[in-house]
Amino acid sequence: MRTATLIVFVLMVLSAVTVSAQTTPYIAVYFDQTYTTEALIPPPGQSCPGVGPGFPGKLYIALSNANMFVVGVEFAVAYPPEIVHVADFDTQPVTIGNTASGLSMAWANPQNGFSAVYICGVDFFWNCDGCTSTDIPMPVVVHPVSGVIEWVDFPGYVNHPAVGLTSLICATIPAEETTWGKVKALYE
Repeated sequence: MRTATLIVFVLMVLSAVTVSAQTTPYIAVYFDQTYTTEALIPPPGQSCPGVGPGFPGKLYIALSNANMFVVGVEFAVAYPPEIVHVADFDTQPVTIGNTASGLSMAWANPQNGFSAVYICGVDFFWNCDGCTSTDIPMPVVVHPVSGVIEWVDFPGYVNHPAVGLTSLICATIPAEETTWGKVKALYE
């Protein structure tokens, strides 16, 4: 009986840890509008990004796993020297700052946080001619004034913490979903 109770308890703890890990809200910078590409990998036979200095580009920022309605966000992005931030676009009328210096933004209408919430886009220029190094980080970081990465729910208007993900330029390892079996096989 004790063994069965212990097994049930362990399974409950493991399921709780798995659920909480899968539903942690996060803000990330993407290279595509479908919010799937967080790492820019060099094209075959080319250096990444495969363009010269001054070439324009676009980034897309989204909040995922809020699992509630969302009315506000606060964060910043630490752009590497290889990217020159020009402007944010598709921001809301109630916006203070920008993604490079710290963004505080609110929506007039609640956004559906049960799927990815598009925050804004970013226009930039490449400031490099190919990759001088690999795995150049572009993290979402805390807002420099408030010191947080957070989002606000509706209808409670409660501030919730979010995790800032790090996107990569000139990535050597693609950032893509995989299975636990494939991950475990790397360490066997």
